Amino acid sequence: MRRSFGVWTGVLLAVITLSGPVAAIAERIEDLARVEGVTDNPLVGYGLVVGLPGTGDTKMSPFTRRSLVSALSRLGVNVKDLDQKIQGRNVAAVFLTANLAPFSRVGSRFSVRVASIGDALSLAGGTLLLAELKGPDGRVYATSQGAVNTLTSDPVGLEAAKGDPIGGRRTAGTVSDGGLVVRNIHVTFNGRKHLWINLERSNFTTATRITRAINAFFSGRISRAIDAGTVDVRIPESSQDDVVGFMARILNLRVTPDRLPVVVINQQTGTIVIGRGVMLSPCAVSQKDVTVQVGAKSKKGAPSGDQKLQWVARSVTLRSVIRALNLLGTRTEDLIAILEALKEAGALQATIRVVG
Repeated sequence: MRRSFGVWTGVLLAVITLSGPVAAIAERIEDLARVEGVTDNPLVGYGLVVGLPGTGDTKMSPFTRRSLVSALSRLGVNVKDLDQKIQGRNVAAVFLTANLAPFSRVGSRFSVRVASIGDALSLAGGTLLLAELKGPDGRVYATSQGAVNTLTSDPVGLEAAKGDPIGGRRTAGTVSDGGLVVRNIHVTFNGRKHLWINLERSNFTTATRITRAINAFFSGRISRAIDAGTVDVRIPESSQDDVVGFMARILNLRVTPDRLPVVVINQQTGTIVIGRGVMLSPCAVSQKDVTVQVGAKSKKGAPSGDQKLQWVARSVTLRSVIRALNLLGTRTEDLIAILEALKEAGALQATIRVVG
């Protein structure tokens, strides 16, 4: 099973491993889960980017022209009968998106993402005009304004746009620290009688261990696992006036999570990341001119030069197999195909996550 990759000829292979047997590592509950209600808050808005050197929206984007007329009117400029006469390409309409961190207060700053919604060629060199950011309830929680950074190595941002109007477009960017909170998002903890801890990765064993750790620390049954991803915590009456401190003590407790070894594969870059303790069961894999056999005894004598045969011991780590394959000059795409075949055969004792 071979995959083709539309990436550079020289593909980077990064293999990050931890040698030795799997060790039980206790982690803080705060690193494994989050308290319900303590989450980022998505914001969205609409605005105009001005100051573009001829790379903005054309007359084919009428909403851009009307938005500019409306903005000028609010600033006291008489734009009567000018709607159809505005033809400049130095303005672009954009959508704004951001995530407001929990407990952000009025005056806090955060970064805002901008993306063109018209036919602009590039947002490089532009400035976002003052725009509102709204939450899911339709209320304004923040405003945004500032220079747009398109994250391009071209300081002007025009050479690529002019020479290659498709591939060189810089139609998205960031306004660093351009968001300003203007309305607080109230999250009340003190006085509550229950809180819920949501695991980042649902697991029955981990949820049970968290419950036991909390009950043991407080010498009582104040928590219970509702399911594999949620732990219900009953706040004692003596702590209801200081729920923040109570939860701080809980979140700093350490438990050993039940985690399967993981292999992460990025198909676009060819990167392979191997987690701790990834093991292989006895098996044999043949990929083109490379043969891998796990759980067999080595034959006497070395393999011939045209027979790329690598023998490895029984129940070895994946790290050892990757090292042997690298010595044979196996290409990255072949390594990824071998890993996927091992997983399909049940020989790779790990979870494979494909990203990119």
